[in-house]
Amino acid sequence: MKKQSLLSLALCSLMLLSACKKADKEDPQPAAEFHESKYLRLFVSDQDLKDYYLINPKTASVETQTGEYANGSVYQSPSGRFASVINTSNNLVSFFDSGIEEHGTHVHIKGTPKWCLTKATGTTPVHYYGRGEDMLVFNDGDGSISHATEATLHTESTARTFSAGVAHHGAPALFNNSTIAVTEKDGSVSGTLPERVKVIDMDGATLHASTIQTEGIHGEAGNGELVLFGSTDGILKVNKDGTQELIAYPSSFGSNWLGTIYYGKGAQQFIGFKSKYGIYKIDPSAGTVTVIEENAALFSATFDWEGNNLVLIYTNGLVKVLDGVTMNVVSSKLLAVSFPATGSIGNPVAASSKKYVYITDGMNGKINVYQKSNLAQVKEITLPGKPSKIALIGSLVEEDDDH
Repeated sequence: MKKQSLLSLALCSLMLLSACKKADKEDPQPAAEFHESKYLRLFVSDQDLKDYYLINPKTASVETQTGEYANGSVYQSPSGRFASVINTSNNLVSFFDSGIEEHGTHVHIKGTPKWCLTKATGTTPVHYYGRGEDMLVFNDGDGSISHATEATLHTESTARTFSAGVAHHGAPALFNNSTIAVTEKDGSVSGTLPERVKVIDMDGATLHASTIQTEGIHGEAGNGELVLFGSTDGILKVNKDGTQELIAYPSSFGSNWLGTIYYGKGAQQFIGFKSKYGIYKIDPSAGTVTVIEENAALFSATFDWEGNNLVLIYTNGLVKVLDGVTMNVVSSKLLAVSFPATGSIGNPVAASSKKYVYITDGMNGKINVYQKSNLAQVKEITLPGKPSKIALIGSLVEEDDDH
C-alpha cells in the first residue's frame, strides 16, 4: 500500500512538472509595453522611391506620401508640426504638415497630413536651420539663403530668397533677435569651405563684419545668444553682438578638427563630433573642449527631441544613450544595426523621443524601436520601401491632452 502511494505521488509530480513546462512554453514572458505619445509621428524618406512615410509608432500604421524626389534629407521644424525636406541635387526644398499643432500641454488637430504649398528652389540647397517660426536653408550653388515661416507654408507658394555672399559650402544660424550668423567665403583658401562668419539681417545686409579668419569652417549650432562653428583653427564662437573668439582644441588633436556641432536644448550643452574619431563637450563660457569619448568605431551622434540625451551608434552595432548633462552612460547594448557593404546609402539613422530610440534599417526596410532606458527592443515597423533619413514631428504630449 505504501509503495502504491509513493508511486502515485511520483506520477503526480511528473504530471505537474510536465504541465508547468507546457505552460511555460505556451505562455512566454510578455514584451515590454509601448507607451509612446499618440501624437508623435516619424517622417521618413525612401532611398530609391519618391515616397515619404508618415508613421504613427504607437499603432505602427504607415501612410505613404508621394513627394517629388527620392532620398530627401528631412528635418523637424521649430514647432515640430512640420518636416522640411531638402533634395539637394534637385534644387528643391519642400515642407510637409503633420496636422498636429502643439500648444504646451495639449494639441490641436489641423486638418489632415499633407504637403505644404511653399517650395524653395535655390541652387544646391544643403544646410537647414530653424528657430521660432523661421526656417533657413543655405544654397551652396549661389551663396543665397531661402527663408520660410511656419505661418505661411500653406499660403505662400515660394520661399523668400536673399543673397548672403558668394557660392560656397555654407551654413546660417539664427539668433533669438532674428539676426543671422552666416559663413563667408573670402577666397583665402582654395575649395568650397568658407573661412569666416559674419552677422547679417533677414535681408542679407551685414550688421557685424567678421573679425577672425580661419582656414576652413564646417558645422554649427546655436542657443539663441551665441553660435559655435567648427573650424580648422578651433571652435569659432560668434556672439549676438558680433564679437568673436576661437576656442582651442585639445593638444592631442594635431591636425584633426570638428566639423559637426550639436546643441541639446534640454541639457543646455554644446557637443562637437567627428565620425570614427570622437565626441567632445564644448563649454563656450570656460572656452574649453573636453573629451567625452574617442573611439574609431563611433559612427553617429544625435540629441533626442528635447535635447536631454545623446544617442550614439557604433560601426560594430553598439548603441549608447548618454545623459546630456553629465555625459554618463544611461544604457548601452549591442544591437542588430545594419550597415551597407559599401557607400553611405542605407546607413542607420537614429531619432529619439522621451522614452524611445528609433533606428532605421535601410537594408531590410524596417525601423526598429528600442526602450531608451535599457535598449530593449519593443517594436519593429516594416516599411513599403527602404528608409533613408528620419525626423520626428507632431508632438510628445500625453494621450488625453487634445481638444
